Amino acid sequence: MKASVSETVSGLSLSRLRALTAVAEEGSYSAAARRIGISHSAVAQQIRDLERAYDIHLFDRLRGVLLPTPACLELCDIASRMLQAQRDAERVLARRGPSGKHRLRVGLGNSMPGIAIIGRMLDLHPTLTVSVESGSHQDIMAAVSRREVDVAVLPNLPVDSRFRRFPVLSQEVVAIVSPDNTMAGKKEVTLDHLAARPLVFRSPGSSTQKVVDRGFRQAGLTPEPRLTADTRDAVYEAVALGIGVGFMWRFGTYRSDTVRRIRVPEFRSTVDEVVFALADDRNALTDLFFNVAGQFRPETAILP
Repeated sequence: MKASVSETVSGLSLSRLRALTAVAEEGSYSAAARRIGISHSAVAQQIRDLERAYDIHLFDRLRGVLLPTPACLELCDIASRMLQAQRDAERVLARRGPSGKHRLRVGLGNSMPGIAIIGRMLDLHPTLTVSVESGSHQDIMAAVSRREVDVAVLPNLPVDSRFRRFPVLSQEVVAIVSPDNTMAGKKEVTLDHLAARPLVFRSPGSSTQKVVDRGFRQAGLTPEPRLTADTRDAVYEAVALGIGVGFMWRFGTYRSDTVRRIRVPEFRSTVDEVVFALADDRNALTDLFFNVAGQFRPETAILP
């Protein structure tokens, strides 16, 4: 006997549609379970509940692989739109903090120039609250793509049609040393000279480290770092304590009290620091961030 109207309505839910699309794309209950983070039996039950509630056949099994039926493919198409609508709704809600104030989520690879842009935004929009996620180049790219942040600032952003973008400034990677380092008074230092010194590197995924690795490689050098850190701040503090020579983008921080920046001629090319957001995600706060970025002047905010 077919389910009643009330039973069929309760049989459809976002969690069941999520399980359905996962099985259709992965080809098995176990792979779908790993993807969405629930048990194998729970996924299988979700599919059985849908089939029973609507008296429909959703999958055929061929050589151990679950293949979606035509009806299942139609449902998957609808489900993807519903799940996207859910994510859009969550994003709108996330733009309001606990007090009801507007909230903007910003991803930063370097503290600057993003923090300076945020500071100007807060001056213009006193009721705004901002949450900042810092991380490596790949972490921030992923956060924007997953809509976990609304707008971000990264150096050397690849051209990608998914994003709208605005270059804020051009800068290069420089070496940084503590004030008592023998190189502190130098204006320039070569990689050949640095390779013989204790070095502080960033972990893989850092845009800074990619430039450093490429520079040493092109110079035919393979130095071993004394310390590898996963954040720019950790590198900065290690250098300030005299552990070794580190590297950062010239305008990566306001701070100039503790370390000295030194030009490295092998890093002579500059890259753009870029504000970017998903092209289809337009709202007043994101637009304001782009507008403020367009007025940003690094020489008035950051010491060389």
